[in-house]
Amino acid sequence: MILRRLGLDFAYTFSGLPLAVVGFSCVVPLVAASIGTVVIFIGIPLLTLTLLLARGFADIERVRLRQLTGKAVPRPRYAQASEGMGGWRRITAPIRQGQSWLDLLYAIVNLPIAIVTFVLPIVWWAMTLGGLTYWFWGGFLPRGENRDLFIETIMGADTAHNRAVLYTIVGVVALLTVYVVQRGSAALQATVARGLLTRLVATQQRMRDLSTSGAAVSVEASAPRSCGSCSGRDIE
Repeated sequence: MILRRLGLDFAYTFSGLPLAVVGFSCVVPLVAASIGTVVIFIGIPLLTLTLLLARGFADIERVRLRQLTGKAVPRPRYAQASEGMGGWRRITAPIRQGQSWLDLLYAIVNLPIAIVTFVLPIVWWAMTLGGLTYWFWGGFLPRGENRDLFIETIMGADTAHNRAVLYTIVGVVALLTVYVVQRGSAALQATVARGLLTRLVATQQRMRDLSTSGAAVSVEASAPRSCGSCSGRDIE
């Protein structure tokens, strides 16, 4: 179970950085171009294209969240342009949707988060594997005449034995904490993704529930009045 969890978390954070780089590289230049050309009206259709592109990256992230958690990840309901709308309103429909801007925001802020959640676990895995196997490959490294002051400070002398002992200790500590680091990195990235890409679904669902419950209360409230009027007519 732990190994499977580690594998899912590692795959999520490891693949997250390339996707974040591609998404950021595609979206940010288009946003800048949209702002720069909005005065000549080319920027509006270009901004729509940018938002649709950000939506595509958001859908990819929702698939990754489902693979990470093993649970269904709801997709917000994007309003579709109706057939009766004019051409300009159909083009600008994504601009008027709040989730489109959340998708765009995620494509921008995801990059620095993905860098942290990629680098930190990679460093921890490197310390784990490198430290635990230093006894084997450390002897092949050229040492020269220079002494390692860090080894001398910690171990008292810079010898092959002391280096192997110290790096093995580092590897053991990294091994004992790699699960926490890997799990925390995946959780951080997933929390940001869920907050920007799925929270609107809960709001939409609450609004539908309130609307449904309100309609049900209205029906129940009107039912006694109808029966009462019927009873009155029967008595007469």
